[in-house]
Amino acid sequence: MLTPRRFAAPLSASVALVLALSACTTSSVKSQESSPTMSESSAAATTSESSPVNTAAASESADDKLPVGLTDDNKAGKPRPRSSMKDTLKGATINEDGSWTYDKPDGTVMTTNADGTWHWKDEKNGQEATLHADGSWDYSTHNEYVEKTIHMNADGTWRQKNEKTGDSTETRADGSWENHEGGGKYVTTGTTEGTAIKKNTATGEEREIPKEGFPGVPPAPHTQVTENVVGPNSVVPLKPRAGLKPGLKVTYAVPGSEEEKQASAEADGTALTDDNKAGKPRPRPERELTPQAKVNPDGSWSWNKGDTELTVATDGTWVQREKTVGQKTTTLYADGSWEEKETKSGGEEAVTHVNPDGTWRTTDGSRKEELHADGTWRSESSGGFVTYSDVNGKVYMEGSSGKPFEITNETYTTVRTPSVPSPRVGYGLGIGGGGVLPLTPRKPLYPGQQAVS
Repeated sequence: MLTPRRFAAPLSASVALVLALSACTTSSVKSQESSPTMSESSAAATTSESSPVNTAAASESADDKLPVGLTDDNKAGKPRPRSSMKDTLKGATINEDGSWTYDKPDGTVMTTNADGTWHWKDEKNGQEATLHADGSWDYSTHNEYVEKTIHMNADGTWRQKNEKTGDSTETRADGSWENHEGGGKYVTTGTTEGTAIKKNTATGEEREIPKEGFPGVPPAPHTQVTENVVGPNSVVPLKPRAGLKPGLKVTYAVPGSEEEKQASAEADGTALTDDNKAGKPRPRPERELTPQAKVNPDGSWSWNKGDTELTVATDGTWVQREKTVGQKTTTLYADGSWEEKETKSGGEEAVTHVNPDGTWRTTDGSRKEELHADGTWRSESSGGFVTYSDVNGKVYMEGSSGKPFEITNETYTTVRTPSVPSPRVGYGLGIGGGGVLPLTPRKPLYPGQQAVS
């Protein structure tokens, strides 16, 4: 249960480089080229009109605090890095101030200003994206198949709409949100306390939904180019910030502070919460009991079906045993740590252990990988080669000689981050019959992410 993850880029960047299929209508390339100032004022107006509660979130406070998730890589203000490329890409034009225009072979045209703000448009597929000076961004897809828009505010709140179906979602700075789907048949309202009620507008029926049923954050548009950009002295474009999950409040913190690290961990789901560790009484859904389950008076329960056996304690901790080719056992402990052991057909054992702080270690035969609290990682291959990173993000390899050398080829900068297991039943909605909700395994930290206290 391992998924590859590159160390070379932090999570916010990798999310920002994922191509979305939906976003908001944007300004033209021509206006971006002629007047960056006009672009800034237009963006501010769009944000203010769409959601008054977020107006203040787009600006810095007097004590240098910023909305968590907004960095100098997401907004204009500081001089942008320049490319060290020797050659200019075909179709690129670079100006003396570092701004540039790039006409890609596929017909997409991207224009980047000297401050790092940018706009691109794909006429063929009906897609368009703009990143504004305050860190907000827009993305849209308008073609014969899709009519969708997204607007991301600088503080991480957002709205998206499917114009063909009428489905929409909007989040607010106080953590509340609203979702419309099914052509208006269903309306889900999220509260500032982190709960949500889904209503059938036709029947009036209402029911609470678990966090697993909350809308997902829309992916950000990519920047069309690599970090090497388009040629000598070309400005590196700003990166779209990631949006906040529905239910999360906008938090202000000084960049780099412990407060900011904690809030960032909560935003991306890598913080340890009461849903990951024992200590507080667990909810007990009273819905109809799931078949093959047995609930005890104290709320603990067990479930056995086929080759899987799950046992959940009163405090929400659990053990799941699965008979696969060999045997796989997953255990969630009271401190929020968890472990997965799998015996393979050859008798070798693969073990993943995630600590309460999100650091982790995996072993699979002779292959070993681990992530440390400072974000650095180490990987030892079956051939005896060792690859590791330092706190500055540089990656090194040691061969048979034992002498390390720095590597820049991304082929060698991959370390796998453990995927999160889940119990076969009772996840989110519970087993029913008064059985406790099982705790949720915490997300492991990704390479480069530091643990928070």
